[in-house]
Amino acid sequence: MKPKLNAIIVGAGGVASYMLPALNNSFDLHGYLVDGDKLEKHNLDRQIFSNRDIGNYKVDGLIKHHRIKNLKGLATYVDAGFELDFKQNCSDFNPDIIITLVDNHPARLVCCQMAEFFNCGLIIAANEYSTSQAMYWHPVLGDSLMPTIRYPEIETIQSGSPINCTGDALESDPQLAIANSMSASLANYLIWLWYGDKGSYDIKDLKGFEVIEYQSTISRTQTITLNDTASKN
Repeated sequence: MKPKLNAIIVGAGGVASYMLPALNNSFDLHGYLVDGDKLEKHNLDRQIFSNRDIGNYKVDGLIKHHRIKNLKGLATYVDAGFELDFKQNCSDFNPDIIITLVDNHPARLVCCQMAEFFNCGLIIAANEYSTSQAMYWHPVLGDSLMPTIRYPEIETIQSGSPINCTGDALESDPQLAIANSMSASLANYLIWLWYGDKGSYDIKDLKGFEVIEYQSTISRTQTITLNDTASKN
């Protein structure tokens, strides 16, 4: 029997199209998939959709094709007003995790704030042209490991650049499909490590070896654990 996972998934583009099928196979997904984008023909070279979805909302295409009956599509963008609207309209939903699969910092900042409000886990999965990253945070881990502390540009830069990217956003170049796939795989594995058979952690249970981040240049993957960050603080 698959473990139940209550999730708010923000972003239904490249990373999500690779991630969602595997996540749905691993968990009994409940919650919301949020994205205001409609599928365009040029998306198909690096995002897994059907030609029939062109012109339709991406959230509807992903939910339909993967038959995720307990996941609802919200065809809207995550911005400064989303947090309040969600709390008002979905006040009875308590997420285990917020999965953030978008490349713009303002949306990521809202997701960080929502993780604090709901006291739930947060995944940010991102990629540049040929590199991929996935990171995990939960308020139980403390402020020093919060994404906005470790990567201040999430809070200060209002562009659509990926994590740890300076200057112009690299998304101006089409992302490689393999980068989307890698980021999705790393995020799925992090979610399974933290929620697959353990449930949410209590701070007293943390040993220091738990993985909180993966970074990859496609040919090589770096693993970052709680011990790694503790030695730097």
